[in-house]
Amino acid sequence: MNPLPFSPKSRRALLLGAISLFIAGFFVARVEEATRPELAWVSAAFVLVLWVPSAWVLVLWLGWKRAALVLGALGAFAVGIESYAVVTGWPYGHFSYGEKIGAKLFGLVPWTVPFSWPPLVLGAIALAARITPKQPLVGAVAILLAFDLVLDPGAVQQKFWAYQAGGLYYGVPFSNFCGWVVSGFIGVWLFGKASANRSQIPLALAASVTLILAFWTSVCFFTNLHIPAFIGLALLWVIEREIVVQGDEMFIMSG
Repeated sequence: MNPLPFSPKSRRALLLGAISLFIAGFFVARVEEATRPELAWVSAAFVLVLWVPSAWVLVLWLGWKRAALVLGALGAFAVGIESYAVVTGWPYGHFSYGEKIGAKLFGLVPWTVPFSWPPLVLGAIALAARITPKQPLVGAVAILLAFDLVLDPGAVQQKFWAYQAGGLYYGVPFSNFCGWVVSGFIGVWLFGKASANRSQIPLALAASVTLILAFWTSVCFFTNLHIPAFIGLALLWVIEREIVVQGDEMFIMSG
């Protein structure tokens, strides 16, 4: 049986949250004042709020100490590899953060980085456990890459960060996606080690990434980034399908 299943109440809350963030994405995309640098604290607050659902599920699943270890390991790795990338250009390509996403640690990466990347890893792992159960590592990395196909173009368009040489995919270079493969494999490996390779990964770990995707899919849609918007809608459909399947399985078992 799947641990920590989505209850009807939590499913409704997730749907309401996704709709609300899709609407918020419209205003970010269409109202230039919504992302002024002096409002960077709003972006930072969004990052923290969207980190909470999956972090809380992780605590319920693993307990406080083990969850803190997982989140700490993923967060520290995110800060380390992104700081290194800003300085050297490896593995993502030369890029730099703008002023719209919060103060920078060491003058390199926003302090929100350790809260923005872990929910993506947790969501990818939870989905891969169901979509590619025989190849969960490869599946999780592929899903992470799909997430970035939505998030990176939207963030570049909103000037949250920029690549020095630009890129064919809406300003994002091919090197960035190669970098996501590298960091994705390491992130999924870190999760396995820090979580003690627990089985029965709860689908509810994908709650945060569902909300994140709803927001950035909206931003892409309303700024005419058609391919990222389509990928985002497809990913949201896959997540909803998995939640519905889980609900059906619960009904069959309880019946």
